[in-house]
Amino acid sequence: MAPKKKNRTQEKVNNEAQEMSHDSDYADELKEMEEDDDNEPMKETELNPTIKEVKERVKEAEERISGAEDEIVQLSARANSLETQVKKLTDKVDDMENRNRRNNVRLVGLPEKEDMFLEAWIPKILEMDSSTLLVIERAHRVGPQRNKDARITRREASTPPRTLIMKFLNFRQKEQVLRVARSKGVISYKEHTLRFYPDVSAEVHKKQKAYNGVRQKLRERGIGKHRVIYPARLLLTHQEKSRVFDTPAAVENFIEELDTE
Repeated sequence: MAPKKKNRTQEKVNNEAQEMSHDSDYADELKEMEEDDDNEPMKETELNPTIKEVKERVKEAEERISGAEDEIVQLSARANSLETQVKKLTDKVDDMENRNRRNNVRLVGLPEKEDMFLEAWIPKILEMDSSTLLVIERAHRVGPQRNKDARITRREASTPPRTLIMKFLNFRQKEQVLRVARSKGVISYKEHTLRFYPDVSAEVHKKQKAYNGVRQKLRERGIGKHRVIYPARLLLTHQEKSRVFDTPAAVENFIEELDTE
């Protein structure tokens, strides 16, 4: 039994020796950390040039950003000014184009090669006064010329005739033709339906076409007395009262008011 007790004692001594060794290692680590702390001011001193350089770069970047922002503001103001000028020039060009088309009439549906004697044909087809004398300066079809060959393809035969643009000598005759055509409603010629329209620029035509949806709604509600007038307004007669709308949205509001009555 004695040898076992001796072994236990020796084991205890060894454990204590190991713990003391660990404590010594820990003390050495603490000492090294303290020495590192003592040397820390030196490291900060070494970092000072780098921090200063970073600050200078940040300051330079801020100055560049500030300059870029000022330049953006100037460019934005210039872009707005140019946009305003372009809008004015576009409106001016569009107005000049419409003035140039002032005496023009678009005739839709007239068969090809039926436009040889328009000055005599128009009063006849519109049943105008026999004393009416129209003077047309020139007339031309819009779009590529059809096949002159006698052989006409099936596709060409089913294609609607090209629109005919006529320029009258004066504005009064042009308005007279449009007024009579409007009063007649449906105009037929050789199984073709003819329609007379004032000739306007593409921009004005686009604005006028925007009324198509609300005009259909008006027809569905039994309001048939309405038409688009130049440049792009809707003239409507309802309950013996005439109204003029400047936008399709205004017509929509009018329709909503009718629905709530």
